[in-house]
Amino acid sequence: MWQLEVKIIALTLVYFTGWFMFEKVFSVIWSRLTGGADKDSGLPRARRKVVPIATVTPVDQTWRYIKGLSSPDWRIRRISCIQLGDRRGTAVVEALIEALEDPREEVSLAAGEALTRIGDPAAIEALTSHCGRLETRSMRSYENYRAA
Repeated sequence: MWQLEVKIIALTLVYFTGWFMFEKVFSVIWSRLTGGADKDSGLPRARRKVVPIATVTPVDQTWRYIKGLSSPDWRIRRISCIQLGDRRGTAVVEALIEALEDPREEVSLAAGEALTRIGDPAAIEALTSHCGRLETRSMRSYENYRAA
């Protein structure tokens, strides 16, 4: 029985030694073929030539998201609310206050979260009334659930 264990250990040792040697040889060949890695970053030189994402997409898409709040698809309206939460401005706050009245609950909740992230004082009254409506709606649905 111990002879089998010695064979397994020996084969495992040969396997890992061979793999280690293959890795070393292959990595040297690969670095010569690709031009080597930069010593500072550890990344291949070809990786550093990627165009920054800021030059590909427009810098400010605020108006696109404000326009998205009037989309017939509730998912687009919700994503627009989430994206507008990272922006500032009077037009953004006014559009999000209007989105609080959305019939779809996911959109109105996203608009409320976006307004709290912005933290504009003009939105406090709208958020207060929105929270009151949500509380009334949840109490009504709870009462309907209890009655059923």
